[in-house]
Amino acid sequence: MVQIENGRTRILDSAAAVLCKKGLAGAKLSDIARMAGMLAPSIYHHFPSKDHLVEEVMMEGIYRNSRHIVTKVEVLGAEALPLVRLRAAIQAHINFLLTGDNYSSAVARVFDDLPSEMKGRVLAAYSSFDNYWRDLIVAAQAAGGVNRSLDATVVRKFLIAMLDSSASWYRPGKLGPAQIAEQAADFVLYGFVGRDA
Repeated sequence: MVQIENGRTRILDSAAAVLCKKGLAGAKLSDIARMAGMLAPSIYHHFPSKDHLVEEVMMEGIYRNSRHIVTKVEVLGAEALPLVRLRAAIQAHINFLLTGDNYSSAVARVFDDLPSEMKGRVLAAYSSFDNYWRDLIVAAQAAGGVNRSLDATVVRKFLIAMLDSSASWYRPGKLGPAQIAEQAADFVLYGFVGRDA
């Protein structure tokens, strides 16, 4: 039983890495199997199809990312200012995507390419993640100091799309993940014009 679970975990880890690097269309079962140290037909002992494997990677990515963000925000305590909590969520999301969690990066990279039925199931699982972000945004608007005329749903959708896109364009270089996370938070909270303009 342990050997079965170990093989399943290796396949999932490999699938997340391949999806993150090559996208959905470029992810081949043979590449996943090779990275997992097995032959491609062995994958079918653990997953009935590539779609089942991809969907499980998506669900795990959502779970990991949500858990990471909530932990980083909630450690601040309920008394932390709403903008401080929102900033912590932005930074946690970027840091998590850019520091090697292939599952979360795979979600960001391939979500738009998922078949519609799978996308619906993934979106349903994503709802608690969305709701958490919505609550952070609404709390910041209620506390003041931000543009209350902006619709919280529109803000959330643009924010998540912007943050998720970092998984597809980031390459190690001049700025590291923590610096990009700082800049993303500054951009969202203060805009391009900035505080000093």
